[in-house]
Amino acid sequence: MKTMLLFLAIVLFPSLFHAQIQFTDIAASAGVADPGNGQGVVFLDFDNDGLLDIHLVKNGQTNRLYRNNGNLTFTDVAAAFGLNNTGAGRGCAAADFNNDGRTDIVVGNFNQSMILYRNDSTTFTNVTAQAGMNVTSWGGSINWLDYNNDGRLDCYVGNNGIPPHYNYLFRNDNLASFSHVAASLGLTDSVSTLSVATADFDNDGDTDIFAGNQTGFPTGYLYRNDGTTFTDVTSSSGLITSLYTWGADWGDFDNDGDLDLYLANSNGANQLFQNNGNGTFTEVASVFGLADAAQSFSCGWADVDNDGDLDLYVANSASAPDRLYRNDGTTFTDVAAASGMVDNLLSNSTTWGDINNDGRIDLYLSNNGVANKLFLNTSDTTNRWLVLKLQGTTSNRSAIGARVQIYIGSLSQIREVQGGSGHNGQNSLAVEFGVGTAIVVDSVIIRWPSGTIRRLTTVPVNQIVTVTEAGPSSVRLLSEAQPEHFELMQNYPNPFNPKTEIRYQTSEVSYVTLKVYDLLGREVATLVRDELQPGSYQVVFDVRQLASGVYFYRLQAGRYSETKRMVMTK
Repeated sequence: MKTMLLFLAIVLFPSLFHAQIQFTDIAASAGVADPGNGQGVVFLDFDNDGLLDIHLVKNGQTNRLYRNNGNLTFTDVAAAFGLNNTGAGRGCAAADFNNDGRTDIVVGNFNQSMILYRNDSTTFTNVTAQAGMNVTSWGGSINWLDYNNDGRLDCYVGNNGIPPHYNYLFRNDNLASFSHVAASLGLTDSVSTLSVATADFDNDGDTDIFAGNQTGFPTGYLYRNDGTTFTDVTSSSGLITSLYTWGADWGDFDNDGDLDLYLANSNGANQLFQNNGNGTFTEVASVFGLADAAQSFSCGWADVDNDGDLDLYVANSASAPDRLYRNDGTTFTDVAAASGMVDNLLSNSTTWGDINNDGRIDLYLSNNGVANKLFLNTSDTTNRWLVLKLQGTTSNRSAIGARVQIYIGSLSQIREVQGGSGHNGQNSLAVEFGVGTAIVVDSVIIRWPSGTIRRLTTVPVNQIVTVTEAGPSSVRLLSEAQPEHFELMQNYPNPFNPKTEIRYQTSEVSYVTLKVYDLLGREVATLVRDELQPGSYQVVFDVRQLASGVYFYRLQAGRYSETKRMVMTK
């Protein structure tokens, strides 16, 4: 299967082997070099102007908030916005925890209270105490996630230090206050955690947790989210390491529809755990040329050449240069030096994001005690791209936990909106796809944390698209119980204006289409086009531009088909 995927990649993405990767360090001219104790970094758009800003924490020195001026320069506005804290900041993460449309920030300090900053538009307000998060932390590997899919973002904190400390999971109770629920949910390990990476590794619709540590055996834990509790599946999954894992990042490097995990280790070779799709993993770093034995601290997946597969950046200590591994389909090649990404300093955090909205993803690199770097992607490539910015409505506003899958011909790619990445930092919340030479994406399927499924078809490339959870064709899985037969129900209400609900059920795995036609048999909308598991589904049809009249909707699922009539009135 993987051989066939590679063949298709060559046919559909002929630029796969020809794209010229090039980066230019503009940190000094951009005003973000800051030769201090650089630790965690996050790309965020704190002022909602469509441009990525930078929050940097500095371990005993004044933290920074760099506002993007839109001309490849930044201005430090931390003091003006109340973010100029001088605590022992190690890490940070950003998301809209109270669903008010503004991105908030959490900072992890070492042996000091962590800090939750609420974005109040003209300032950031320290709401740690009233939120119930004024506890001592030991480090800064922080991930935002909605572990119970209730539309409110929770916060997982990995605590470092010797002796080890328990990690925290703060449940968001009411968009203002949190409860510490780690122990009650089975997250009871007491180890020294260096990295946290959260994602849906088993494709069941909820967020799982990986914690990379430097004590105990194994030194990493994989917790499967079972809905009401977490289960330690480290041993049964085969995702076992005995090394000190400073950085971890999930990404589907082989485009097979499930997420793989790369570990940046400080006392041995780095590891790549390939997802087998059945709850288990196989360690394949040496097979793909990624078993770097340098002292590594952070890592991050991104498609730097927009050729349709994920490349990998690995940040190392001063003992070895950093790596930029280009994904060549069957192996990876280190092109850091050739591409201008030269860094042999003590790197702490890698953060990906497109700072100038040109469709080429850029990298901010935090270094400890020396100047940071901002690598602007200046690659001369004709490869095209598509960027999606998601906004939840029923789900959390930041859409963290949403899964996006795109199809171009027979090839597909997936991304997941993640609330933390690499080591002590976080990539931008937008999901970026390289699409090679394609001029349209055949379909985009978004699975929101609420269970709603949103579909876009024939999407032109080379654009940034903002997608909200509610839309003209929002599909929701109502039940995973296997029905006895296929059935298409009558829409309700009927007649309708301007929207109606259509429910249907499938009794076996089927490729399902649900289309709407007018009285002349002309197709006016495609509501569903996807392979679905057995279950009961609901789609909301809301197309306000339709004229009043009689319409028909037709469900095709395998050999089953049925058509029903509905009426639009104005």
